[in-house]
Amino acid sequence: MKRVANAFELEKVPQEKQETDDQPDFKVTKGEVHVKNINLRYRPDRELVLKDLDFKIDAGLKVGVVGRTGAGKSTISNALTRIVELDSGSIEIDGQDIANVALNKLRQQITIIP
Repeated sequence: MKRVANAFELEKVPQEKQETDDQPDFKVTKGEVHVKNINLRYRPDRELVLKDLDFKIDAGLKVGVVGRTGAGKSTISNALTRIVELDSGSIEIDGQDIANVALNKLRQQITIIP
């Protein structure tokens, strides 16, 4: 029988980072994306699902990500929109590290078509 989480367990689920007033404005101007040696795992007690991923997308390009089931396609989208935070490395859009940008500002500037 599958166990259902109770409300107290749900309160322990990590929440997204809250916005602060000192976060810089963010506006995509060119659209250059640079993923710098990122590592990501979904939970601290799990293995890395992205390992040392590094690539650059020049401004103005349209990019498709393809691969087998479990290759990390959706995980890259989750990292770009900061649904999941990186363990290490960085993602820069137009030279600005997205880890320092307010989530609502970041997500308003990015379009991902699944």
